[in-house]
Amino acid sequence: MAKARKVVSRLVGGIQCGLGGLAWTLAYLVYASQPMRDALAITYEEIALYMFLLLVFGMFSILSGLILVREKESGI
Repeated sequence: MAKARKVVSRLVGGIQCGLGGLAWTLAYLVYASQPMRDALAITYEEIALYMFLLLVFGMFSILSGLILVREKESGI
């Protein structure tokens, strides 16, 4: 049972890290690419808000994923 929990924890942690990386990539594309802003209908005034939200989401997602991947064995 503990081995299955470890495998699922690492899988979910890896997925979270990947989603965090995608959020950071999207934040960069929102900042750097005018066609991307047009496709997402983001105005010039909203760029900072979208970048902030995506970067914060990405950071927490990556940190949470790393905690799950590097989880130590508990004595329970």
